[in-house]
Amino acid sequence: MLPVVALIMVLGLILSRVYTPEPSQEEPEATISATEAAEHTGKTMEVCGDVASADFIPSISGEPTFINFERPHPDQLFTAVIWGNNRSRWRSAPEELYINRTVCVTGRIEMHEGLPQIEATHPEQFRIR
Repeated sequence: MLPVVALIMVLGLILSRVYTPEPSQEEPEATISATEAAEHTGKTMEVCGDVASADFIPSISGEPTFINFERPHPDQLFTAVIWGNNRSRWRSAPEELYINRTVCVTGRIEMHEGLPQIEATHPEQFRIR
């Protein structure tokens, strides 16, 4: 019995060094509107609002998809950005999936060129209302 337990412990140790699970999404502190996002920079929040424009721009470095809330670009109040290396995680094109819908996105709010944004890496960060 002792050799079996030792073998299980050794295998567990090896697997813990080889397998690194993807970090889970932080729980949001609160749910806020897109108009409130700038007031919560640096916090993990769920930001909700109407998607007014959504664009995939493969010609820009990093091939971003911009999901713009409340008003279309360039007058948006808040943006969720999905970088090209993460797009394959979505079953449908994000710019088609979220356009003209009320959507919530969870993540850490950062400022980019004076506007609040969340960098989304997984579709689980989004919730369609």
